[in-house]
Amino acid sequence: MKTALVLGSTGLIGAILLKKLLNHPDYSTIVTVVRKPQQINHPKLIEVVTDFNSDINLDKIEQIDSIFSCLGTTRKKTPNLDAYHKIEVDIPNQFAKLGIQKGLVKFHYISAVGANSNSSNFYLKMKGEAEQTLQNNEIKQLFLYRPSLLIGHRGEYRMAENISAKVFPLINFFLSGKLSKYKSIEAEKVAQSLIENDLYSTPNKVTILHFNEIINSISTTK
Repeated sequence: MKTALVLGSTGLIGAILLKKLLNHPDYSTIVTVVRKPQQINHPKLIEVVTDFNSDINLDKIEQIDSIFSCLGTTRKKTPNLDAYHKIEVDIPNQFAKLGIQKGLVKFHYISAVGANSNSSNFYLKMKGEAEQTLQNNEIKQLFLYRPSLLIGHRGEYRMAENISAKVFPLINFFLSGKLSKYKSIEAEKVAQSLIENDLYSTPNKVTILHFNEIINSISTTK
């Protein structure tokens, strides 16, 4: 039975993932780290409430087998660049270090297609920096997921993404070969891939997953 910690459990992928983990028989304890309580009552759930500026107290958690980092923000929500960097890079790195102290085996990070620390695009640059920073830690197995547009119901309204969500599934048909990594994908499938990769061993220290790898990780392990 595994203990998993989820960052970003109120987001699009994180909320789906949390529900799946709570209902999965192979996980005995699910730890969420949130800014305010989610009002979820479940015997498996341990909720750690923090402002992410204070020291995180995980003393009651004896072991962490897996960490799922589903954090993310936008320039509109987080115009302060230092705060943006903290969410995208610093917090995942902080919890990777905390997890290693408690026996962490697998760390799963939601990145983005095109992530590159040298990118001129601020978002892709931050994702690339986060990937590099995580790889500098002594994580036994690191999974970097690079989806393109995520399809699913968000708690907030994003007009551009809502329009894209209707158009991109039609475009997917024309994206093949090297372009397949730009296909839109349902957040539910990404969440399922996170669990499948967590439960089934892989010899790789670092695994990078684009659209095809995410889809294949579901179909080959079910």
